Amino acid sequence: MKKLNVILLMILAFFTVIFQAEAAGRLYPYGEVKWMVEKAGKLSADVTITDNGLLYCPAGNKIICYDLSKGTKLWERKMDMGGKITQPLLVQNQIIYATGTEGIQQMRPNGSVTWLYRLLPKAKGSKSSAAVSAGPNNLIYLGVADGLYALEPLKSHKWRYSDEKNILALQGNEQAVYVCLGDKDKGYSLQAIDKQGAKLWQESLGTIKNIHMTFGSEGNLIVVTNPAALDRNTSAKIRCYDPKKGREEWSYSVKTQDITDISFSNDNTIFFCGNSRLYCLNGDNGQLKWDIPLLNVASGVAVDPSKKRIYAGSTDGRIFCVSFAGRLLWDKEIDKTTGQTLAKGGGIMVDTGKDEKDTITRAPILLKDGSILIYTDKGTMYRFVDVFKG
Repeated sequence: MKKLNVILLMILAFFTVIFQAEAAGRLYPYGEVKWMVEKAGKLSADVTITDNGLLYCPAGNKIICYDLSKGTKLWERKMDMGGKITQPLLVQNQIIYATGTEGIQQMRPNGSVTWLYRLLPKAKGSKSSAAVSAGPNNLIYLGVADGLYALEPLKSHKWRYSDEKNILALQGNEQAVYVCLGDKDKGYSLQAIDKQGAKLWQESLGTIKNIHMTFGSEGNLIVVTNPAALDRNTSAKIRCYDPKKGREEWSYSVKTQDITDISFSNDNTIFFCGNSRLYCLNGDNGQLKWDIPLLNVASGVAVDPSKKRIYAGSTDGRIFCVSFAGRLLWDKEIDKTTGQTLAKGGGIMVDTGKDEKDTITRAPILLKDGSILIYTDKGTMYRFVDVFKG
């Protein structure tokens, strides 16, 4: 029995070494892989990373939590709010807020549920999970098909705003909540709702298929929209608004249906991808600084201000690394270099071929220590360090 245990331990150690070697070689010679998780689950919304080193991955109707430093899985929990999770989680003071088609639930860092807020009757008109954001008065703002709900963190309902239109997205700051609402037939608008639930201003966005909202370094509201259909009168746009007055300060257009969310550098430079190109804009006035072609690039970008490098993924499983000056430093298809198994006769079978191609359409993420997190569309995670010295 002891001999069998020793043999099993030796086999386990063998495969552990092989797996580590395989993972390490995936981005050689440009990147050093720190850990890799296969079959982590296909994301249905962007991941959320917290200050205490936890990684939350929405995958369909469940949340999977990982230890970011080691890539180890800590827990997994199925949602109680119905439908897939299609909106990123909100995490405040380590407390998690996750939404479904029926409402919102609050969870502790260990995955236990503290309360549910279920909308009855169920909101009609959308199969997507509700949008959620922080906002004025330290409230939680929930956007669903029948309106905007302001909730206290302890579940109490404060007020509801409704314009009889579906809410597609929302983003809040200390002054207001900025809401995209409408429908695909009549078009969408951007509205600002104040602390008491009153509308401050409204701007038309036209017919769009999706939207991303964020705040710039000066507190201005940056809105990215992709058109529902591309013709001579439509294009994808990045708009910069004065959040108090709703006045458009500048806009930049790209003749495509698919530009990504944006990322910033420390000097208010904006980076994004679209039309198989990486773009760099001046965040103060929206003027183009440079753009370069990147074959099949599909994701948003991670920006490393210390190394002055930008990282993006592609539909053929490739990672691009570009300098702040707009020069391609390296690109690498994530491949399998040392795939090995035990043969029946006790020897080693070696497969040096490449994996079936994966796609990387979600933006890489820069971590606090300067390493990069990648999550592929098929559900493989990598944490790597850029070791290229050029």
